[in-house]
Amino acid sequence: MKKILFGLLLLLTSTLQGQSYLRASSFTMGVRISEYSPITWGESNECSILIECYTTKVIINSKVQQNYHVINQTYNSVNMNTWLCKDINGVTCKFTMMKLDEYPGFIICQVDYNDAVWFYVCTQE
Repeated sequence: MKKILFGLLLLLTSTLQGQSYLRASSFTMGVRISEYSPITWGESNECSILIECYTTKVIINSKVQQNYHVINQTYNSVNMNTWLCKDINGVTCKFTMMKLDEYPGFIICQVDYNDAVWFYVCTQE
């Protein structure tokens, strides 16, 4: 168990310091009125989406490819890392990778905009 937790810690802290691939097995979209208002979540959908994490960008290969250019890391802890990003339209968002107790053995990726959130449940490829 210690090896698994240590491996996850290394992945979370180093994923955007190199090249890493994740495979999302489900995604959920949420909407909100403003950045700090509660999120209204939609239904979870099964998928098989490749998420490519690089030092300077994140690419989510969904039906419509999502490209996020990393500006800087804004949060770093044992179970969560967040980066400030810009999408291809120049809109600022946050990309977060985290470990949640509700999803043991999985890595959660989340893209946060002021009015929408994408939540991916992933495994490392």
